[in-house]
Amino acid sequence: MNPEQEYEICILGAGPAGLSCAYEHTKRKRQGLILDKNPIVGGLARTEVYKGYRFDVGPHRFFTKNDEIDRLWHEIGGEEIIRVPRLTRIVYRGKFFDYPLKPFQALFGLGLFTSFQAFFSYLIAQLSQRNKPLNSFEDWITQKFGRKLYTIFFKTYTEKVWGIPCSQIGAEWAAQRIKGLSFTEIIRNAFFGQIKNKNKKVTSLVDEFSYPKHGSGRVYEKMRDHVEQHGFEIHTSETVEQIFLQDGKYLIQARRADGSLHRYRCHALFSSIPLTEFILKLQPPPPSAVIESARSLYYRDHITVNLILEGPAPFPDNWIYIHSPEVRMARVCEYGNFSKEMLPNGQGSAVSIEYFCFASDDLWQMEDATLISFAVEEMKTLKLLTKNRVLDAFVVREKDSYPAYYIGHRPHFEELKKFVAQLPHLWMIGRGGMYK
Repeated sequence: MNPEQEYEICILGAGPAGLSCAYEHTKRKRQGLILDKNPIVGGLARTEVYKGYRFDVGPHRFFTKNDEIDRLWHEIGGEEIIRVPRLTRIVYRGKFFDYPLKPFQALFGLGLFTSFQAFFSYLIAQLSQRNKPLNSFEDWITQKFGRKLYTIFFKTYTEKVWGIPCSQIGAEWAAQRIKGLSFTEIIRNAFFGQIKNKNKKVTSLVDEFSYPKHGSGRVYEKMRDHVEQHGFEIHTSETVEQIFLQDGKYLIQARRADGSLHRYRCHALFSSIPLTEFILKLQPPPPSAVIESARSLYYRDHITVNLILEGPAPFPDNWIYIHSPEVRMARVCEYGNFSKEMLPNGQGSAVSIEYFCFASDDLWQMEDATLISFAVEEMKTLKLLTKNRVLDAFVVREKDSYPAYYIGHRPHFEELKKFVAQLPHLWMIGRGGMYK
């Protein structure tokens, strides 16, 4: 056990939330410590570099209606921030559909009969479900788009992401993630283009976005440099094992990659680690009802299979949503289509294939080599690869990536929210820490 060290502020997690938190503290001349389990900063928005190729942990884009956050993003990214035209498509039954949907393309792609079915399904939903309670994701989407479009463009992909039927996913997730998007908004966008007023733009439909030309992680690498220069220490490859609350202060016990144990005491604690994990690491343990709620909530895990391909990009999209039920992949992207700076000398192709699963699933348990072969075969099944152009590949597994809004999660979340609100000098931040 190493000697205990004391800090004014401790931040758990060096992702966007943790580093932004430290960045704001430096503006107020405060100093502290950041701990992160990964060897590099950026959390889920980090950029992995492999043999000169740059891969984000799944595709990221930046668009916000919040001027303060927009200023912060450009303040940190500076000249590295570029504007990227968005090309995103959906694959369904071997056909590509632009996203946002274009009515004539959808008409000919789905066929006249299916298109009329979709339209009348929407009308029926408006007449029969307008006043019905919206309990599930399935209810919410069916009311907004009709059952036919729900089945084609939402059901398969969403169930791949969450691993449970759409009828078991809470409606609040749809309202949060697809806010402002509707059948009429898609049609209006398709015929008349985007409304120019940024404050009226639906986030899901933006046709260009900001992006750091060397990967999303570059913003957080630059944030890291700034906060280190202004008095924060950042310890990477260090995992929090226990959090003790003693006399109004926090004592954090963490283990480094070399196995050594370290203890840090702080007056103020900011945590972006998963809310459930934070609760279960607390000492003394919280009441049994709080523990039970922490064990009842769960997150969805995430895998990226990253391929280095010989030759040009196999498709022109930034990323493609895979709605085809015959494969398990959910999304595929090509980082050279974000920025040529993601490729060494602007050559070759960097393709990332995403899978969503639980750590207990067969996908997570696969050896890397088996998982890479599996992903390549799925690419061939969809004809996104027509021959073996793979020069190299690697796998990134990320636990607790997406908090699950399953039906029935809310009382457990409220129990944890009420409990942490009573703890002194504690702020839960970020997607994981806020379970949002």
